[in-house]
Amino acid sequence: MSGNDIGAMVLALFAVLVVIVVLASLLKRFNLKFQGASGMKVLSSVSLGAKERLVIVDVGGEKLLLGVTQQRIDCLKELPSDINLEGKKE
Repeated sequence: MSGNDIGAMVLALFAVLVVIVVLASLLKRFNLKFQGASGMKVLSSVSLGAKERLVIVDVGGEKLLLGVTQQRIDCLKELPSDINLEGKKE
């Protein structure tokens, strides 16, 4: 292997790594998540502490307010289907 071959290989490896980092940052920036067609969708969530969250989910057309901790998940309230969720999703 000559020096040119090794240089080209290192450059190609660097280009692949740059593409991976750029794609990962775009996915994180636009909050793109790969969700299956399970009929469930997280509409909103808010952190209450280190490991506690309130989450609004849509399951088969029903909206539920869930309390999520490290040990359990509780359904706190069934929300009206026409509720307007304003604000930023996390």
